[in-house]
Amino acid sequence: MDDLMNSDAGLDSRMFSSSLALIASSHTARCDSKYADPLVIEKLKRVRQAGCFELGEYLPEPFIKGIQPDYLDQATDDSVPVINTLAIRNLSVTQGDCKHIAREDFNDLSKDRRLVAGDVLLTVDGGVSIGKPCLFDMVGSYTIDSHVVVLRPQGLKPLALVYLLASAFGQCQFRRAESGASGQTTVTEDDVRRFIFPRKLLSTIDTVAARMEAERRRVVAARNVLDIEEARIWAQLEKGWY
Repeated sequence: MDDLMNSDAGLDSRMFSSSLALIASSHTARCDSKYADPLVIEKLKRVRQAGCFELGEYLPEPFIKGIQPDYLDQATDDSVPVINTLAIRNLSVTQGDCKHIAREDFNDLSKDRRLVAGDVLLTVDGGVSIGKPCLFDMVGSYTIDSHVVVLRPQGLKPLALVYLLASAFGQCQFRRAESGASGQTTVTEDDVRRFIFPRKLLSTIDTVAARMEAERRRVVAARNVLDIEEARIWAQLEKGWY
């Protein structure tokens, strides 16, 4: 049985044809336009035909999700940063956007919620905020809030996983997997485990990811220099007004 379903109301007038068989292919029984987008379905079909792997093959451990912390009003010398959705952007963590919890609260957390270098962080809730990955490589004590999960791959380097998730094909699958009410959407662990990628990538992804990360860091460093220069110019302008 076929149904016609509108894509995002008011934003797109395209109509997609779905079926009970397509709906049944989703473990959450998805019935919406993004899941039925024929362009995405065709991409997934081609990747499967060419040979693919599921991310779950390299994620044997359960995803570690943070808890909703009891935040401090102000950071202290001994408080611990909590990485949230806002703090993860452009494949990195913005320290200034982290909130803080007391050291005692951090010590009470289970060991798997205490971040270690090489952890892959992924935002999983909140509409447009879904699907932001980054590699945790910071020094010191950190944890995550309830909108972020920790992935600890085996057989696949963490940086490679970050770039697979951040790729156009990875982001396409995040959009397709998103479910829930408007503003309260999420992707589940089962969704992410079912993400597929061409198997042939496994022979080159480490080299490609390392090269792209080096280039990204070079650009970030250059941008930081320009930000400092821009701040200096604005400071001079402000002085000239008085």
